Amino acid sequence: MKKRTLIIAFLIAGGLYEAAAQGFANPTSTRQFTNDLYQLDEYIKRQSGEIDFTDTDSYTGTPYNNPAYLPGNVYKGKELLATNVALRYNAIADEMEIKESLVSDDEDAKVLTKAPDIYVKIVNDIYVFVPYQGGIEGGGYFQVLFEGQKYDLFKKMKKDFTPAKKATTSITRDIPAKFKDDPIYYIVTKSGKFYELPSNKKKKLKVFSDNMDLVKDYVNDNGLDLNDENDLLRVIRYYDGV
Repeated sequence: MKKRTLIIAFLIAGGLYEAAAQGFANPTSTRQFTNDLYQLDEYIKRQSGEIDFTDTDSYTGTPYNNPAYLPGNVYKGKELLATNVALRYNAIADEMEIKESLVSDDEDAKVLTKAPDIYVKIVNDIYVFVPYQGGIEGGGYFQVLFEGQKYDLFKKMKKDFTPAKKATTSITRDIPAKFKDDPIYYIVTKSGKFYELPSNKKKKLKVFSDNMDLVKDYVNDNGLDLNDENDLLRVIRYYDGV
């Protein structure tokens, strides 16, 4: 496999899906809202520059994985820390926001502690925190799209931001600020090496290195688009079994 972007990280041990499934099978677990779960003294970054995230009329798109909080669980390794809490991923700040329930006031939300052994499942999506070079600083949250025998597929949820523009003439109108999804995908080895998949389709194939021809044939034979997330998942599943 030819390296494009390499990050050495300490990852949570395998079996995320199994652990998450076990957690949902135990809905009576007690919520543990302690300092181990979130940082009480950290302010949630609800704005970027002059944009107030709570003023949804001032922009299009969303700085979050989902504009509204969604139900989920919080895990530490295979231990269920909190069940059926309200979670939202702030992609701009790279923070996981948490509050006790969906009906709790948004102002009561806190920032989840960033640690490699703490991860969340928001509805059916799993997010893990991966440190950078052994430290929390510089690390970030990734969504686990696939967990295979040899390789995993992670997604880094990036957002392109375009500032608002005021009308320049009487016949033009104001253009609101805009958040646009610009995800980055990574093939992750079981030793914790991250290989970034380029946006260009042909360059994506080069990441598969020695198996590039096999993957290329699989893509062509099945009419797949490597820039489509669902098709990319099919390719990674195939690649994991090569």
